[in-house]
Amino acid sequence: MFKSILTGTVNCLILFMLVGIAGKTNASPIDNPRADEIYQLFDSGDFLPEERVNELLTEYKNSLAIDDSIRQQLFIRLSCWNLPAETPEQLKAAVAYADEYLRIYSKPSPSLIQIDLQFCKAWNLHFLNKNKELFDDLNTAIDNAYLLEDPRLIADGRSIRGTILSYMGNFSAALEDLITAQNLYESLNLPYWANVNLGELANSYRRFGDAENALKYQLKLEQYYLQHKQPYAATQANIDIAYSLEELGQYQEAIKRFQTSHAFWLKENEPIAAANLLVHIGGNLIKLQRLAEAQKQLEQAAKHITSNNDGSYGYLNLYLADTHYQQGNNELALAYAQKALDAFTENDNTRGLNQALMITSKIYGSLAQWDNAYQSLLSYIDSHLELDKQTMSDRNTEMQTRFNTDKIQSENEWLVQRDKDKEQQLQILQRNEQMQIIIIILVAIILVIVSVFAYKQLMRKKQFKVLALTDDLTKLSNRRDTYAQGQHFLKAAQQSAKPFSIISFDADHFKKVNDTLGHEIGDKVLVKLASICSSMMRETDVVGRVGGEEFLVLLPNIDKTKAIEIANRLIDTIANYDWSQLSPHLEQTISAGVASYSNETELSPLLLKADKALYSAKAAGRNCVKAE
Repeated sequence: MFKSILTGTVNCLILFMLVGIAGKTNASPIDNPRADEIYQLFDSGDFLPEERVNELLTEYKNSLAIDDSIRQQLFIRLSCWNLPAETPEQLKAAVAYADEYLRIYSKPSPSLIQIDLQFCKAWNLHFLNKNKELFDDLNTAIDNAYLLEDPRLIADGRSIRGTILSYMGNFSAALEDLITAQNLYESLNLPYWANVNLGELANSYRRFGDAENALKYQLKLEQYYLQHKQPYAATQANIDIAYSLEELGQYQEAIKRFQTSHAFWLKENEPIAAANLLVHIGGNLIKLQRLAEAQKQLEQAAKHITSNNDGSYGYLNLYLADTHYQQGNNELALAYAQKALDAFTENDNTRGLNQALMITSKIYGSLAQWDNAYQSLLSYIDSHLELDKQTMSDRNTEMQTRFNTDKIQSENEWLVQRDKDKEQQLQILQRNEQMQIIIIILVAIILVIVSVFAYKQLMRKKQFKVLALTDDLTKLSNRRDTYAQGQHFLKAAQQSAKPFSIISFDADHFKKVNDTLGHEIGDKVLVKLASICSSMMRETDVVGRVGGEEFLVLLPNIDKTKAIEIANRLIDTIANYDWSQLSPHLEQTISAGVASYSNETELSPLLLKADKALYSAKAAGRNCVKAE
């Protein structure tokens, strides 16, 4: 299938619904229990055959009243995510469908349907390999989800963006998005989508080189899906486990996993999905030097995989080239290598392209065509350096804040020295084919060392920053960081004449919770208060814990009226939360005080105003908002 470009057919079957029902379902004034039942069936994440999907969508549409605008919009959103999307033509049609309804629902803006259709459009553009075109609109849609303060839309959008960034190799940004989505899904008690997102987290760790951590997540996910009788999701988890085993060099175990999934897709009458797995089986057999078996598997896969199956087609030809090269069929190997080069170039797969350039250089070496071998290896090195340059460029801003200048200069010196070493190694390669392999291994080792070194430095700097500025229990900004950011927002408000508001709130009767239920339950209450509040705020807002049960919310560009609305919404959300999940019969509320910048030159007077308003809320009976 065309969607095998990412992680295989099953992942697509799961993820094509990941955001199709994004956002909270607004309560419709028109009673229609059957339509709501169908909607919840889609939202559950259970796999539905294509025929069943079409039947349910038709039934859903026919059950709607003309004036039921809320469900009519939900139908449009569901339809976008369930359009055929196996070929480039079908994907383009899905993009056109999203564009058509984005024009129709251009006002008011932003809206749930706008954001969800933008997510749908971006997802289909991703499978059309138009990743550079989709991010502006996708980022805007995620920002709008924050404006609507809809945690489900935020989770869906950041999960999609994280998945795409991970596929493109931008792991730092991908992990930030996926971890944010994971916290939101868990807070919203959406275990299915939390597990889907966790699978993408594991894939990101694997692609980043941490296959051992990825494997731990994947094994847990597989057990969950098997226990809950979700065979399609379990099959995808099995495939992901096989990828990680392959990364860890456990090729025979990976083959067994791939064979199990191959049998599953044959049983489900999905020959292309099954053929995709034969390609991976062939690749692992090559690593085990079982070349005849590998060639047989690959030739069987070639009966179903065409150039439309971008990712699989490239690797199919790459492995066939390697197989024939190792068996001495150099002319045939060269033809397959060229097909692999064309495929990887077409779908912008740099890592696959690097492998194809390397095998091409080896083939030319066996044919004693030294100039061609030299040029292919030069292209390989240039491609590797370009990939390094692109990765460093993508993370430049982040790295400048986390790496010291001396370290960057040291790494640049390593790169310069490595280039000099490669120049000498290439001269040796022209005379000796065996030395060519040694040079390649040395280059790979240097790349691994530099990458591991950079990653460890990045994680160490990040950990130090978190320890200095984060509250250990709630993972919010601590008192020092919150006040520092508040002073910064205050100065910005003074200079720009824009509003700035704060919300000071604390847990009602919290001492009673600690005294009667114990400090462990008290800590859990504080963590949940932090989670609920954070999920409701914008990315630009700051939520901090400034005391035992005291919290402070910084709201730049928000006036007092809007701040009071936000505080009331926070009050209601916390009061309506099912606290019995933490302890039977537990109920928890908060009181809040709101203050807005008028002519203060320092943060302290503004904090005093908010505290005074908070005391007023306490005096008024708690579980309410007062403003100064």
